[in-house]
Amino acid sequence: MRKLAIGIDIGGTRTKLGLVDLEKGEVLEMLISPTETKDSDKFLEIINSGIDQLKTVAKREQSTILGVGFGVTGFVFDDGMVDSTYGFLDFMEDYPLSEYIEKYSSLSCRADNDARVVALGEALYGIGKGQNRVLVLTLGTGLGLGFIANGKFETSLPYAHMGGHISVGRTDFKCYCGKKGCLEALVSATGIVDSAKRMGWEQKYPHLELNVQTIFKAEQEGNVDAKEIVTEFLAYLKTGIDNYINLFAPDMIIIGGGVSKGMKPYLDKLTQIDFLPPYKSYKVKIALSELDEHSGILGSAALFN
Repeated sequence: MRKLAIGIDIGGTRTKLGLVDLEKGEVLEMLISPTETKDSDKFLEIINSGIDQLKTVAKREQSTILGVGFGVTGFVFDDGMVDSTYGFLDFMEDYPLSEYIEKYSSLSCRADNDARVVALGEALYGIGKGQNRVLVLTLGTGLGLGFIANGKFETSLPYAHMGGHISVGRTDFKCYCGKKGCLEALVSATGIVDSAKRMGWEQKYPHLELNVQTIFKAEQEGNVDAKEIVTEFLAYLKTGIDNYINLFAPDMIIIGGGVSKGMKPYLDKLTQIDFLPPYKSYKVKIALSELDEHSGILGSAALFN
């Protein structure tokens, strides 16, 4: 009988639910719906409907579901209580997520920070498989950070989930966290687009849609302004990576999220170690995620490994 679990990844615009074969690291069935951010009852209705559909799939496979795992932004306690999502989900303050899901589904429910479960998915089933120490940076609307050591979370709770808010430069504008010069505010999709806006991109290039992939493409084609934006982005990201190497000494750093889709030409610029390493023979490999949208689903389900 297959060892199955449901993984649920609550994203900025979409919520992804998947039925996962934990031994193979395979998503057998995936459901996608818009993320409900305002109303708890509607949110639970969408989630519970998806769980019911995946239960039907598991029954067809003649397999039992071990439980439901969640990845959600913010700090999550070990009993599945979500401390806060900092306004991302209006209703999710001191929110007993696991309790609500268990009451409806009669399945065990475990929850953790979304970036941490993405890292777990990458380390167990993605390009990080077989590596002892894996750091995953998810560059999307924000910057998510997750670290896995020997296939497990290094800490029981997501104490470092605000790790994207290390200060890496001097800037005049504040990050939403209240600090200036935050890595997240400089290398996330939001940060890159904001950088372009400050440069007057929309006025200079009204015919070009303003997004990260457009900027990367323009840089590859020789656009001077795009080159300045990308050069600054890479410098800040490398500074952040260098700091994370000092803190975590990862064997592999995996970059995922929407920003990573255009980063292949720039990876070599991030790998050079030009500072005192954690130990003399230290080496690190930097790679792009290959799991794409499945990493959060796989990692959430893997809370039942």
